[in-house]
Amino acid sequence: MPLRHARVIPLDAATVDRIHRTAARSVFWELDPLGDAFGGTDSEVDKAAWLFSRAYEQPVVGFSIVDPAATSGANATVLMCPPSAAPGAVRMPTAPFSADAFCLTSLHIDAAVAGIGWEAVLVDAAVASLTQQSIPAVETFGVRSERPEELTPMCRRLVEQRTLIGLMDVDVLESAGFKVVADHPAIPRLRLELPPAHGLLTEREIAELLAAVPVGGR
Repeated sequence: MPLRHARVIPLDAATVDRIHRTAARSVFWELDPLGDAFGGTDSEVDKAAWLFSRAYEQPVVGFSIVDPAATSGANATVLMCPPSAAPGAVRMPTAPFSADAFCLTSLHIDAAVAGIGWEAVLVDAAVASLTQQSIPAVETFGVRSERPEELTPMCRRLVEQRTLIGLMDVDVLESAGFKVVADHPAIPRLRLELPPAHGLLTEREIAELLAAVPVGGR
């Protein structure tokens, strides 16, 4: 069987099961860590409930890159929501999100396809969608590739858990047009005013990036 090329799909009420396996259980952003009922940051049940709730509140919950022949799961997923739907952000040293901005909370991606441009594809898809909805801005927390040795215990844990949390590299975000609005040695908050001043990836560029690593059988 020939190898297949991945494609980008929006996540809505009909497709919220097409998300990355880590995104499907991580509730770092979605649950209030200060709440009496908080039970941790790993719960497929709580994440599924959050996803379905958001899917009926907003047109698109995020975007995934998937194998077109698969019926569930994804190779990579970015999720987005209003600040009120991401209470877990209170842990971040540069919190809170601005009230007028939508949030890119997390981007989870398979290690085999990380760093080849798929992150940019997902970020651009989210930016384009929010622009079409007339959202004024989008914000996210990034993590720096070079960090000082001296960090608070909380920040150290956040950096160590960046893959589980879904934090994106600052370099990736800045290349997409985001600007730092609340600086920090390790975890700054970045913002992009919409519509973006920079051009988004073209359909041809997206197709080339997604074709770089075929998926499926042989």
